[in-house]
Amino acid sequence: MYLEDILIVCLESLNSRYPEHTIDINGQIIGSINRDATGWKAEELIEMLRAKAPHFLQKMAHMTVDSCETTIYLIEYSRETPAFWLHCQGKLPPCHEHSAMKKNALKPGLK
Repeated sequence: MYLEDILIVCLESLNSRYPEHTIDINGQIIGSINRDATGWKAEELIEMLRAKAPHFLQKMAHMTVDSCETTIYLIEYSRETPAFWLHCQGKLPPCHEHSAMKKNALKPGLK
């Protein structure tokens, strides 16, 4: 799968095509928006970026998902260094619960 569109469209497409995925953030490109750079789901990443750095969601991105590479590049920043590493095929690393709503839902006794 190859897609060149704004970041939010790439993330929504990833979520639609590969619901069992995780995303790792490259702090060299994105900066230190969040201390935890690994194990994101697309919807959690969109939620976090909307709150902390909404301008990134409108940046042009190039997403590649094939047998050799699974990445998203933010074209304005680098075409050689990925902004996000995607895990959506084969053995996937664990997903962390980043959104507050999901974290609270997992706590015993909370509904």
